[in-house]
Amino acid sequence: MPVPTINNPTKTLPAQIASLLQTLRQLFRAELSAMVALSALAGYLFFGGLWSPHPLLVTAGVGLLAAGCSALNQWQEQDLDMCMERTQNRPLPTGQLAPHIALLLASLAISGGSLLLLALPGSLSLLLGLLAVIWYNAVYTPLKRHTAFAAIPGAICGALPPLIGWTAAGGDLLTHKALILAGTLFVWQIPHTWLLLCRYRDDLQRSGLPNIFKTIPTQRLLRINNCWLAGLFLCYLLFPLFGFIHSPLLMVSFVFGLFIIALSILKQPADVKRADSVSRTFHLTNISMALFLTVLILDRLVN
Repeated sequence: MPVPTINNPTKTLPAQIASLLQTLRQLFRAELSAMVALSALAGYLFFGGLWSPHPLLVTAGVGLLAAGCSALNQWQEQDLDMCMERTQNRPLPTGQLAPHIALLLASLAISGGSLLLLALPGSLSLLLGLLAVIWYNAVYTPLKRHTAFAAIPGAICGALPPLIGWTAAGGDLLTHKALILAGTLFVWQIPHTWLLLCRYRDDLQRSGLPNIFKTIPTQRLLRINNCWLAGLFLCYLLFPLFGFIHSPLLMVSFVFGLFIIALSILKQPADVKRADSVSRTFHLTNISMALFLTVLILDRLVN
């Protein structure tokens, strides 16, 4: 078992601090948590909420909830993470953090995020935030051990953060704009997850989890995944078509960016034997979501 890096006396203080930050970055999956937080901010601004402390509370609160969910998930799946190459260097499998410390940090992050959302007017944003935590850690995470198609109900988790932002700004939950926004995030989750599985097929085999490739041949799954990607890009196009993006420059840039990303995906061979192809499609799919959220946020800033 490796020596925990945060208490390694052979390292200098700056090295120990850097090691601790890296450990927390892995535990909280900082990049993914930041994107989740941005989706909540986009939801707030998409409704037309004014700049005030509220969007900052929403962004920080959802970011902390996402970070806490990630840490709790790693505590729940320690046995699986040790089996997979993709996750075996996380803090718990390597011994950088003790399980009870990870659980404590997860509890603190979720509590902190909940308190920030509690400071917002009304209670719906907090309720949606707690629903996201429960759905991710109490429904989706256990469900992965029982079905190869857990990604589909699990995608609800990705649809909730923009709704948290939307309701925090004063928006009604069941409106067409809110549902289109949440639906876009929902649809993105499926190809994102399935492409990740394709990138790490051997990990899935080693983990002992239900294997989707035993149910659906890989090439067929990739073709189905392309249908989800087509649906995702149609969802994106609803925003300029319905006039949800007000800046002409941003609208043109958004459509052009989507065209380039879609063309890049279509030009790649859908062959799982070419890991670089699947990996590029995975990254391009994530870039498309980052572009989408950025445009929604910037559109509010310039109008």
